[in-house]
Amino acid sequence: MASAATDAAGRTAETTTAVGHSAAERVQAGRQAVIAASGQAVAFAKTAWTIIAHRKLLAAGVGAGLSALGATSYLAGRRAGRHPHGPITRLTGGRI
Repeated sequence: MASAATDAAGRTAETTTAVGHSAAERVQAGRQAVIAASGQAVAFAKTAWTIIAHRKLLAAGVGAGLSALGATSYLAGRRAGRHPHGPITRLTGGRI
């Protein structure tokens, strides 16, 4: 009877130890997930702050790009609307 009680106590201790290790592993996995999520949040915040800090430069770049696009399309439209003239017509401004 004493050995049966000792065996039962040993099995109970092993089960308790296994449950404790399992819980510790889950806590560690949760901790790593929190660290990973906080790292992503920090990266997002850094990117957002960089955009906010450089908003004037970004707006100037967008404005310059839109201006260049408008000028290019205007010039392309004028060139497409031109009729080819000979050298004498161009020289006289279209009077001949």
